[in-house]
Amino acid sequence: IIRHYVSCAKSQKLKVVASSEMTGNIGGLFNDLFTGLSVGILDGDVPGLVKSVAHGMSDTASKLSSTASSVLAYASGDESFRANRDKLRASRYQSSSASLKAGFAGLKSGILGGLTSVPRALVKGISDDGVTGAVTGLAKGIIGTVTKPAAGILDFASGTTLAITQSTSSPASTTNVRRRRHPRCCSGEILPVYSEDMAHGMATLWRINKKSNLEQFISWCVLNKSLKILISNTKIRILERNTNQEIKIHKTIDLVNVGQCEYKSKPSDKGRVHQVTIMVYDIPVPVGQLPPFKPSSQPTFVCQSEKISLKVRQDIQYALSLRDEAAFCVSTEVDSL
Repeated sequence: IIRHYVSCAKSQKLKVVASSEMTGNIGGLFNDLFTGLSVGILDGDVPGLVKSVAHGMSDTASKLSSTASSVLAYASGDESFRANRDKLRASRYQSSSASLKAGFAGLKSGILGGLTSVPRALVKGISDDGVTGAVTGLAKGIIGTVTKPAAGILDFASGTTLAITQSTSSPASTTNVRRRRHPRCCSGEILPVYSEDMAHGMATLWRINKKSNLEQFISWCVLNKSLKILISNTKIRILERNTNQEIKIHKTIDLVNVGQCEYKSKPSDKGRVHQVTIMVYDIPVPVGQLPPFKPSSQPTFVCQSEKISLKVRQDIQYALSLRDEAAFCVSTEVDSL
């Protein structure tokens, strides 16, 4: 095994060296040039050719200038200057504007560091080692007077070329892709037709239970102008409808305490009123039978139509049947004894 990995490393050593930042990612440059020539000559895509060539050359220039700047910053011998430089360069990969901003900040830091290099190094040397430290500090200050502005100029060049690299990157290589729709709601082995309403309901359940796999989404629908119902295999949630993205739970009912759901239709002055009533008990309901006493509560909700009322009743009864079936399932866990 060791011989295999050693041989693989030897065969790929040229690619590793060519892709390193010290060599300016020459391999990436040739890859971009080859891609640009392919799309420019074979497909006639001249903008694609220019974009690929600009991306490869700017990426190489950015890496070479960054490497040279790091060497000069190390040669200055000023640890505080290097720490400040690393802090300024930390955010340059966020966007092209951040790269330009980091480049200008590096140029400013390098010029100011070069102007104040000698006095700061002298003061630090004297405070550390006296006369000997003054000589050493003077030497470091003179070196920093040259290396710090040069490092700042190279940081500015690196930030500018990196901004060009980021602006010429292909859309496929970016990672900030926004989701266009919610994930599909799948409850079985067969892939169902995509439903925006069901997908939205499952996404709402995930937001409530923090994507817990222990709770399975069943359905959700609009009851009336002010309420929605969200049904899972463990809970029934009544949600308040609002225009913003905030989820406000009006009532939560544990499915284990639900006996049944009834549909009622009553006459009124404005026509018939359609209602669903959920029978809730204080104790878990036994499988296949209702407790011999009355429910502790019977929350009733008005629905917009008979169709919605019947659908809610059917979905709740389906959830109850899943609960009862789970009671007869054999656990897959093997007894350690």
